[in-house]
Amino acid sequence: MADFQFLNNIVIEFSMQNNLVNTKKKPIRIEFDMDYEVINCNEEEQGFYGAIDFILDLTGNIEESELFKIHLKMRGNFIGSKKKLSASKFREMLEINGTATLSQISRAYLTSVTSLSGIPPINLPMINVYAMKKYKENNK
Repeated sequence: MADFQFLNNIVIEFSMQNNLVNTKKKPIRIEFDMDYEVINCNEEEQGFYGAIDFILDLTGNIEESELFKIHLKMRGNFIGSKKKLSASKFREMLEINGTATLSQISRAYLTSVTSLSGIPPINLPMINVYAMKKYKENNK
């Protein structure tokens, strides 16, 4: 068994409001808000188990008009080896590696959904998970 493993993911919440009709080729400004939340991080007899949510909210605007809003919450489940990891190291990996994994899955999901919904395909930008974690720690 690897030290840290991804088990699965599921879309917990998804909503989209689309008011995009005719943009007249004007550029759409997209605002992203991304976060994560550790749902649980447990030590069990056979190893560690953790679940984490990656949360994405975005808004598309032309000038001052709101064209669309998207909310996505993606949950991932992970396990870790007690032989190789401490509880604190597993939690750190859950936050860093788990968030990075879910951000990539969310990127593919978002691109697919938007391209099938009459919205120009949206590609989630790369995120600095370390900076996000540090920001969350400093703003508790």
